[in-house]
Amino acid sequence: MGSMSIPAILGVYEKQGIKDGAPNNVMKGPAFKTELATAYPDCRLVVTKETMTVEGMIKIVYELLKDKLNIVKLTFSSGVNLASEEYEPHLEVDRCPLCGIALNEDGVCPKCGYKKP
Repeated sequence: MGSMSIPAILGVYEKQGIKDGAPNNVMKGPAFKTELATAYPDCRLVVTKETMTVEGMIKIVYELLKDKLNIVKLTFSSGVNLASEEYEPHLEVDRCPLCGIALNEDGVCPKCGYKKP
């Protein structure tokens, strides 16, 4: 990031009065820190160690979501650039036999109400 440090950049957001968003825009995403990216939601800022190409975005998204979702394929496109990556399924997910939706932690389908016996 050149000669400026992250705390200095975050300080600029605070001095400019944009740190916590505008009164009509107070939504913010979750804070996270992985090897590839760190989010500063108060400043709506994500600092990445990966180049923000379609390939880089695939790496960052997979790293963030691999333990929450059973990702088997990710595809990103930007203009004429397109990249896809396929992965082996690694999570066991109980699915509704009626509509295929993942059951919630209580074994109930959030779509149709099916309950695992």
